Amino acid sequence: KVWRKWHKRINKNQRRFSVASALAASALPALVMARGHSIEQIPQVPLVVDDVIESITTTKAAAALLEKIGAYDDVTKSKNSRQLRSGKGKLRNRRHVQRKGPLVVYNKDEGISRAFRNLPGVEVVPVSSLNLLQLAPGGHLGRFCVWTQGAFEQLDALY
Repeated sequence: KVWRKWHKRINKNQRRFSVASALAASALPALVMARGHSIEQIPQVPLVVDDVIESITTTKAAAALLEKIGAYDDVTKSKNSRQLRSGKGKLRNRRHVQRKGPLVVYNKDEGISRAFRNLPGVEVVPVSSLNLLQLAPGGHLGRFCVWTQGAFEQLDALY
């Protein structure tokens, strides 16, 4: 029905505080591992890579990059978790469910969004439009994030 309230308005400061809290939680290895991400091969959390990856244009190169930095284990874990949804959602065009993989945060899109979008479980987002639903899906803090250098430096200006 048209008059249903699908969204709830939240104060700007509360929204900023919740996003900042989720960002802080994504920098703690214990919370990231507790959420189920496989980050044993990662050199550091938060994982910051060079701005060169913003110009990657092919999915093959994106997968090779994640393999090189040790983050591809989380992608394969997400890919292997794809299964049929239980209940009536199967009939309503929500047939499959799978777990979330890494979140790639960038500053300038020079092809990075097209390169990473076909990897299962990987989400790509510009740093200016970070969202609590992406940083803490399901209300659970500690999403594994791969940052570009420019996006990581941009955080000080935003939060």
